[in-house]
Amino acid sequence: MKPLILLHGALGAASDFEQLLPLLSPHYELFLFDLPGHGQNKERPSKFSIPLFADALNDFINTNHLEQPLIFGYSMGGYVACLLQFQKPVFSHIYTLGTKFIWNESQAQKEAQNLDPKSLAEKFPAYTNALAAKHGADYWDENMRLTAQMMLALGKEAALSTTDYSSIQSKIAIGLGDKDKMVPIEDAIQVYRQLPHACLDVLPMTQHPLDRVKPELLAQRLHYFFHL
Repeated sequence: MKPLILLHGALGAASDFEQLLPLLSPHYELFLFDLPGHGQNKERPSKFSIPLFADALNDFINTNHLEQPLIFGYSMGGYVACLLQFQKPVFSHIYTLGTKFIWNESQAQKEAQNLDPKSLAEKFPAYTNALAAKHGADYWDENMRLTAQMMLALGKEAALSTTDYSSIQSKIAIGLGDKDKMVPIEDAIQVYRQLPHACLDVLPMTQHPLDRVKPELLAQRLHYFFHL
């Protein structure tokens, strides 16, 4: 079976893919891990960045001796995978879902403002309790603070320019839910048109959060694309 890496998004962890695993495990050798500062990863960097995460992904691939693996990168995970692939051809296929490829300062400020730990704990205690269970009660708020700082930095200087995508030669699927309020479909199309070997995959009646995506639909789309 071909190796398939599942890479989580911002504020996420490998545990986010729990519902997807039984649908994919009969077809692929699955590999999951937590990026630094996330989930069960005990590495606590003082700063989050897409290059830092790309290096961690590269180390994971080398440690597990994976050759030309497939990868599904959700949200930030797709951005990390694309940066690594831009740096060197690691993957045979990349499927991204809900990935924000284009950043500017106003968008970044808007996203970062939504990541205030105190405000979220007061308004959405169930959500922040889930983050505490995922990242640790003593760290979830730091994870959120570092994520907000990373977004502000991306607003000033994106990890990839729009023209950088034209040099990525692997097959890449730009997946996006048609109800995704975080990623404008116009931005996804702009990046799709820069990629030489890309396809655009719009999931119907699908919002941004991974737990709102129907696992059966996503598994079907992944399986189809990975066999192109």
